[in-house]
Amino acid sequence: MAHSAATAGAGIRPRKPPLQDRRTLPAADPEKRKRLLHAAVQTFGRRGFHEAKIAEIAAEAGVAEGTVYLYFRNKEDLLGCVFDETMDEVLEQARAIRNGPGTAAEKLTGLVGLHLRFIGQDRDLASLFQIELRRSARLVERFSRSKLSEYFRVLDGVLKEGIAAGELRADLDPRVAVRILFGAADEILSEWLLSGESKPVADAEKLVGTLLRGFLACEKETTKRRAPRRRRTTS
Repeated sequence: MAHSAATAGAGIRPRKPPLQDRRTLPAADPEKRKRLLHAAVQTFGRRGFHEAKIAEIAAEAGVAEGTVYLYFRNKEDLLGCVFDETMDEVLEQARAIRNGPGTAAEKLTGLVGLHLRFIGQDRDLASLFQIELRRSARLVERFSRSKLSEYFRVLDGVLKEGIAAGELRADLDPRVAVRILFGAADEILSEWLLSGESKPVADAEKLVGTLLRGFLACEKETTKRRAPRRRRTTS
């Protein structure tokens, strides 16, 4: 929505409509809102949340600055919506993996692969989730209590099913295992983002496979290494 002539002439910033009015505005355009969210990802990812300005996001989206306030309360609300709505898409895919066919190992690989692809598809988006989110205590609290907790429940469900089916060890603690899986993927993505490499150091199959097999050599490999060499006998 363009600024009025009177407002522009007086040099006064446009008044933000009350929250209840903004939610029901007939002029709300879903495509324009989508452009604003995409512009926010790019601007926050490249400039940083605290340095970015609403005017920059509006310019990136090709709208007037006042239009942003028809859809979002403020800059933090805009960033929160990016997190919430992006995670809604991820969670939909995560639930499909959990409820689909496959072993526990295959489902865990699929879920970790989703995590790595989701963050690794766009460095601007990666910067938001791996850096900017953690710079705001309010956003961490908001994100952790809702979307991230649900993602943990999906992982937890797959692990418990694997334990019940005898695919995973009976003494495995799902709560610990969930955090190991998430933490490993999270660290790989953070390292990739900061390193400037073209892709993360490990894919889902390698990451999950390493965690499932562990670091210890299997008994057969250990026995083979320790077996004494036979001395050659001379005739």
